Amino acid sequence: MIKTVLVIEDDLITMYLNKMVLESSSFCDNIVEATNGEEALSYFENIEKGDIPMDNLPEVILLDLNMPVMDGWEFFETYLQKFPEFAKKTKIFILSSSTNHEDQERVQKDPNIAAFLSKPLDEEVHFNIINSSFNKQ
Repeated sequence: MIKTVLVIEDDLITMYLNKMVLESSSFCDNIVEATNGEEALSYFENIEKGDIPMDNLPEVILLDLNMPVMDGWEFFETYLQKFPEFAKKTKIFILSSSTNHEDQERVQKDPNIAAFLSKPLDEEVHFNIINSSFNKQ
C-alpha cells in the first residue's frame, strides 16, 4: 500500500474530489495537498531540513500542469534539480485536463514521469496504472 500521496492542484473543488477518491478507496495512508508548485517545493524543503519526518516523503505525486504561481512543468524541473535523491524514491504522475499534444509527448519521452492521467481522478483506471508502475520496479 502507498503511504503518502502528494496532490499538487490549484482548483479546490478538484482537490476535494481527488482527496475523496483517495480516501474512499483507502489507496494511501496520508494525503498531502499543495495548491501550486511553490507550496510543493516548500514541503520537500521541510523534509530536507527535518521539519517533516522522512517517512512522509510521498511515494506518489499527482501533478496538475496548469496552475498559477508555479505551474506543473516548473515544479517538475525544479524538483528534479533541487531534490534528485527524493525524485528517485517518488513516482510522478501528471493528472491534468491538458489537451496540449506537447504536454502528452513530453510525458511519454521523460523517464522521470510515470504516466499521464486525464482528469478527473478515477479509482479503477488510474489506480491500476499507478499500482502497475510499482510492480515494474
